Amino acid sequence: MRDDISKLACISIKLGKASIELLESLTIPELNRIDRLTELKQFLNFPELVYIATCNRIEFVIYRQDSTEDVASLRNRILDFFFNSKDTARPNFEPESFRLYTGREVARHIFRVAASLDSIVIGEAQILGQVKAAHQIAQESGLSGAVLKRLFSAAYKAAKSVRTETELGKNPVSIASLVALRLDEILAELPDATFAIIGSGPMSPKMAEIIRKKSNQHILFVNRTVAKIEHLAEKYSGRAINLDEFLKGDLTTDIIISSTSSPQPLFDSNTLQNLLANNPKIYAFDLAIPRDFAPELAADKRCEIFDMEKLNTLSQKNRRERFKTADHAHRLIEEQLKIYLQKEITQMITPLFDTAMNESLTMAEEGLANLFKGKLSHLSQDDQALLLYWSRKVLSRACYLPARHLAEKIANSDIDHELRLSLITRNAR
Repeated sequence: MRDDISKLACISIKLGKASIELLESLTIPELNRIDRLTELKQFLNFPELVYIATCNRIEFVIYRQDSTEDVASLRNRILDFFFNSKDTARPNFEPESFRLYTGREVARHIFRVAASLDSIVIGEAQILGQVKAAHQIAQESGLSGAVLKRLFSAAYKAAKSVRTETELGKNPVSIASLVALRLDEILAELPDATFAIIGSGPMSPKMAEIIRKKSNQHILFVNRTVAKIEHLAEKYSGRAINLDEFLKGDLTTDIIISSTSSPQPLFDSNTLQNLLANNPKIYAFDLAIPRDFAPELAADKRCEIFDMEKLNTLSQKNRRERFKTADHAHRLIEEQLKIYLQKEITQMITPLFDTAMNESLTMAEEGLANLFKGKLSHLSQDDQALLLYWSRKVLSRACYLPARHLAEKIANSDIDHELRLSLITRNAR
């Protein structure tokens, strides 16, 4: 009998509890992400792993062969993997920087993440797509398997329930909307501001859309590969330019919005000095993890940088406004969690009832065979087959119905999950 639920574990690192430096250290560049995660999976010696990295969080979702290892020890092994070299910079962190989950709490947490109830912006529209993409990569690369597939499939259903049954889905918000709030204040002072959008990812067209609704001023679309942004320049009446050319500082730019996957900062003291040659002050929105603006630039008064930590502060207003809606969403999450747990526990304990099922069927078939030779010998072959069919049907339901009821009772119980399952397993021996 397999107890898959108690073998789930999750190590969560979220901006606010953890520093942006810690998130940067645990962010694996997309170019070598699969290879690096394959090494991590082998290092941990676990059968399934899903790695989720967004602008404000890192999630290690794991299915273990053995649930006896303390999740704090698992966290420490992951940290050993990332910081095993003397050359690797080790950021400051405390135990409180990490959120640790096991068993059903893993499912509850992933459900909340997918439904955007654990985001910087409650109801953020992008997070579900990011979770799906992370799981798909894990599935296609062999990092993840059947157990986590069931978990994430249930999480998608929970997210859909929240989207369709609460106000969160009717008025979707995002990190881009937080940037838009600050842009209103800047544009009130600089109505003729020139924008530069750095990167070719999904954030670039979102920001261009917001800018065009607020301003008709010039937009520079900047990327290492110009071909990837030419369509944006055409659509939003801007100009496509190579990153190296932009960093020379020959063009006037007031507001920079940067969201790339570069493992190293694009902007340091030298490039900033170039940009400031034609600009008395620059407003920058650094939406990247790792950051596109080097940390030391925060002290330069000529450049006001809004990174994910500052946007996290702005998000608190969003949390207060959506508090009541979030309450409803949490109730929906709990309902979907119970459905998931019932299915998992039913699958786990069903083998306990197989013996009773087989013995009951054997007894019924022997009894009916004797009746067909005696008192029921007048029945036709078709009638005998029909009676045998329905006997099997009723017995199957009667034998397995207790499993479903027991699973429902366990899923709804407040008793420690692992204790419940260990008692069932012990009684089954």
